[in-house]
Amino acid sequence: MDKKVLVEELNRLKESSNYRSLTLQNENGLNLSSNDYLGLGRDRSLREEFYRDNLPRLSSSSSRLIDGSYDEIMELERRAEEIYGKPCIMFNSGYDANSSLIETFTTKDTLILTDRLNHASIYDGIIHSKATFLRYKHLDLMNLEELLKKYSKRYTDILVISESIYSMDGDIADIERLVALKKEYNFTLMIDEAHSYGVYGYGITYNLKLVKDVDFLVIPLGKGGGSVGAMVFCEREFKEYIVNRSRKFIYSTALPPINSCWNLFILNKMNDFEERRAKLEILKNYTLKLLKENGIKIESTTHIISIVIGDNERVVKISDNMRRKGYILYPIKEPTVPKGTARFRIGLNPNITYLEIEKFVEELRDEINSVL
Repeated sequence: MDKKVLVEELNRLKESSNYRSLTLQNENGLNLSSNDYLGLGRDRSLREEFYRDNLPRLSSSSSRLIDGSYDEIMELERRAEEIYGKPCIMFNSGYDANSSLIETFTTKDTLILTDRLNHASIYDGIIHSKATFLRYKHLDLMNLEELLKKYSKRYTDILVISESIYSMDGDIADIERLVALKKEYNFTLMIDEAHSYGVYGYGITYNLKLVKDVDFLVIPLGKGGGSVGAMVFCEREFKEYIVNRSRKFIYSTALPPINSCWNLFILNKMNDFEERRAKLEILKNYTLKLLKENGIKIESTTHIISIVIGDNERVVKISDNMRRKGYILYPIKEPTVPKGTARFRIGLNPNITYLEIEKFVEELRDEINSVL
């Protein structure tokens, strides 16, 4: 590999304001870029309660098929199956779960129909599969149905993939309509609930009583769950096939027991977080109202608020200025989002006060108006 070529590419990234670097997490500012939507991961009293009854090992030291199917992870899967009414298998991350399911269960005879704005983990799985794929317009289920009508007779194996809440626009898929289309066109349905778990309790699909109708329900735990890992719910035969054929599952060291204990702890306490969810809903509505009143354009309807700024250079300047004022507000740049739509993605949590949001919106409005 030519180091000179790499350096030239890195320089081009810097020139286009596309260069990424690691920075020390700022613990002092108001964090508006976190995915800890219920504040569970930073809750000291919750951690103290957890450690009173749990002193698990810090490493699994093995893959699941060797010595990594320890008591805690097996109990987590058992309890999850009890709640969701469907077999559960744990992956180390939502990224691994999404990409692995697609790579494991599709063939050259599969057609994948994927929402255009699905997560990179989904597209990585698609790229590494041998399947043909087509993208339907974001959340446009009429467009999806057009594709189903066109290709359902040509392909007997069709996989449709959607998220429930989208992380860059904060909008919601119509899962009921997706299930209705599945029943009409007989395809396999995969739903990623990364941004709804916790905020919507056990997730939107669970609340709609549609778990049985979704072939692969992926519940990542690194956001609203305040943890790491991902639960996958599927039929028993699919779970057995994952154990035998999923390379990311077979060859990865299992999650540490401490993480499985925490995941089980949160899973069992999920119904105790109603007050947090109610506070988050009120804060969300108040923030959306304030942004609109201050002339800041938004499209979001959820706790994830997307504010499109435009080009990379401008969003980076505003981010730097806001950071100096005490706000942790990281820019989302192209190519993560389409060209010309660099943005801020605000993640709210119930620990943020109205006064903090009022001051933040005022400062953000001033920066947007002054940085041209």
